[in-house]
Amino acid sequence: LWHFVTPDYRRASIWVQLTSGDNRDMSRVVEALNDFIATNPPPASLQARWFGLNYINVVWQEKMVSGMAMALFGSFVVVLLLMALLFRSLLWGLLCMIPLTVTIGAIYGLIGIVGKNYDMPVAVLSALSLGLAVDYAIHFLARTRATQAETGSWRRSVAPMFGEPARAITRNAIVLGVGFLPLLAAPLVPYQTVGVFIAAILLTAGLSTLLILPALVTLLQRWLFPGARRAAPNPQNQEEGVQ
Repeated sequence: LWHFVTPDYRRASIWVQLTSGDNRDMSRVVEALNDFIATNPPPASLQARWFGLNYINVVWQEKMVSGMAMALFGSFVVVLLLMALLFRSLLWGLLCMIPLTVTIGAIYGLIGIVGKNYDMPVAVLSALSLGLAVDYAIHFLARTRATQAETGSWRRSVAPMFGEPARAITRNAIVLGVGFLPLLAAPLVPYQTVGVFIAAILLTAGLSTLLILPALVTLLQRWLFPGARRAAPNPQNQEEGVQ
């Protein structure tokens, strides 16, 4: 009897045994009991509190998932600041975040469309996706600035940029993305989630970097390379000098 009540009979324990250890089943039981207590209030002032391994897992997952969501937002801001410091320009920093934003929006949107919950593996990998997705943008934009400084024009930099740098980004995205796909054969579902998630991030980030960034650089080249036009030689002055 003392396993269920205290000697003064002021506290009692009611054991609920579930046939499943799924956190979602436990959450439904908690919601059902809360609704029952709200509909049928006890005659005396009673406090009902949950305990047990299943309930601990529910609380831990809620705190972990919400914490990782806040960490994702905070990391996004930190990465933006780091990119602005790296390129010494807020505009270049914002430009560097475009493939990252597109990648995260596309991947998490696809997760929502297929009906997969924002569970623990997805929450843990969310912060990791920031570093994976921004890497290609850093490489592309850094080489863009270096190539433009050599050629003096973005138009003349397009061909070199889609030579060695574009091939390096494409091969890296393919090799790493395909390299994580063997995790699909893992017996545990979290490992399968990691394989699909990281492969999708790498391939989407590489594709968006090579498609979106060149278009944006072309549209914003007047602000991205403000000294290029001033430094460009005047053909008329060159002709007068030759004459």
